[in-house]
Amino acid sequence: MKIKLITDSTCDIAPQVLASKGIQFVPLKVLFKDKEYVDKIDLTNPEFYEMMRNSKELPTTSQVNPGEFYDVFESALKEGSEVVGLFLSSELSGTYNSAVIAKEMLGSDKIHLIDSRSVSFALGLMVLKTQQKIDDGASVSEVIQFASEMCANSQLYGMLDTLENLKKGGRLSSGTAMIGKMLNLKPIIEVKEGRVNVAEKARGSRKGLAWMIDQLAASYPDGQIDELAIAHANDLENLKDIKALLLEKFNIGTIHEIEIGSVVGTHTGQGAVGVTYFKK
Repeated sequence: MKIKLITDSTCDIAPQVLASKGIQFVPLKVLFKDKEYVDKIDLTNPEFYEMMRNSKELPTTSQVNPGEFYDVFESALKEGSEVVGLFLSSELSGTYNSAVIAKEMLGSDKIHLIDSRSVSFALGLMVLKTQQKIDDGASVSEVIQFASEMCANSQLYGMLDTLENLKKGGRLSSGTAMIGKMLNLKPIIEVKEGRVNVAEKARGSRKGLAWMIDQLAASYPDGQIDELAIAHANDLENLKDIKALLLEKFNIGTIHEIEIGSVVGTHTGQGAVGVTYFKK
C-alpha cells in the first residue's frame, strides 16, 4: 500500500518543493485586520513581511479545522494510500488535535498521526527526511518509528533580530523593548518539550550566532554532520552569515535552506535566523 505524507503549512517548506516530492500540506490561516489569508496559498512570504512591517498590530493566526483534515484524509484513503501525518507541536496550536478529531470521524486505522513537538524549519527537516524514508521503501511502521525518533531528538534554535513583535504581541513592555534595543539584545529561542522558550539573550548578532554554533558543537564534537537545516525570516544576509560560520567549523553533508513563513514569522518578526539539527 502506498504511503501518503501529510503535514501543515508551518513546516515552511516551499509548496512547490512539497508538491515535487508528493507531500501534501494543509494550510493554517493568517488574519490582518479584516482580511484572512491562507498561508502559502494566497499570501507569499515577501507580501506577508511587508504587510506586517506596515501594520501597527500583529496579525493573528488560526489552526486547521477538523473538516479540512477530514477531506484531505478521506481523499488519500480513497486513492488507496495509508496516511502518515506529521504536524506542528500540539503545545503551540490546535492543528494536531484537529487532525486527531478528523481521524476519529473517519474511523480508519490507516491514518497515523505524529505530534512533531516542534515547528517551522525543524518540522520541515523532519518532513523531508520522513518522505525520503518513504521513498526508500520503508513500511508504515518503520516510517512511524523513524519520524518519532526524529521528533524526540530534534533541536531548534532561532535568534530574533527585533523585539518589535514581542512588544506588539504584549509579551514585552515598551520600556523593556526600548532597553533591549539600546543594549542590542538578541533573544535566542528554542523549542523544548513542544514549547517555545528563551534559551539565551546575546549582546549582538555575532555573539548570538556563535552561541548557537557552540550548542551544535557540543552535540557534534567531531565536526561531522550529515544533515541540518538553517532558516531566515525574510533576511538572506543573516542566512548567509550563519551558513558561512557553520561551514568554517563543521563538515556538513547537506544544508537545507528554509524561509520562515507567515504563521511562525508573526511571532519571530523579520530578520530571525536559526538552525535545527538532531542531537546525538
